[in-house]
Amino acid sequence: MKKYLFILILFCFSHSVYAQNQYTFTVFGEPQVSWMSPDSKDVESDGSQISFNAGFNFDNFFAERYAYSTGISINTIKGKLRYNGGRDISATDTTYEDIDGVVSYSLQYLDIPLGLKFKTIEIGYISFFTHLGLDAAINIKSSADLPGSNDVNVSDEVNWYNLGYYIGAGIEYSIGGSTALVGGITYKNGFLDITQNNNNKVTSGNVSLRLGILF
Repeated sequence: MKKYLFILILFCFSHSVYAQNQYTFTVFGEPQVSWMSPDSKDVESDGSQISFNAGFNFDNFFAERYAYSTGISINTIKGKLRYNGGRDISATDTTYEDIDGVVSYSLQYLDIPLGLKFKTIEIGYISFFTHLGLDAAINIKSSADLPGSNDVNVSDEVNWYNLGYYIGAGIEYSIGGSTALVGGITYKNGFLDITQNNNNKVTSGNVSLRLGILF
């Protein structure tokens, strides 16, 4: 499925070179619920947390209601992991040894999505859309609350990149001309291990509520 999605996105980019394109630009903020999912019995998820994503999105319509989409945003992913049996965690100037308990992570990424957008005709002032694609992310800040220590820099524990997919839907409400209010919901899930611990794999995911203005 991932392979076919990538091929479909590349086809639409190639097609857009020969099409008469129309462009839209959206500024958005997204309150979201995020989490981390480990695959080891020595580490388990300890619940989701509220986080936030904000940036802009650029849509290039290669047909009347079909577009390829990209953009950039600052995305904060949070999650809690419970380490069972002790684990060493590397910080900037020291190593915290035998951590046994809950570690609350706050990871900030520069997100660059690459996907497709499908839009209905306008009904009254409202049109509906769905979007899906791949989401590349570069880690720019990593901190964690450890048992007995808060806001510890744990950049050495976190991989500098991530890759995942997203799928979502929403509405656009025209407020005059080409300007519209945007609302929607999006699910994202990561493919790659966000940590540098070779003993287990931890992926991230979130569900976000998009609020924005389209120009």
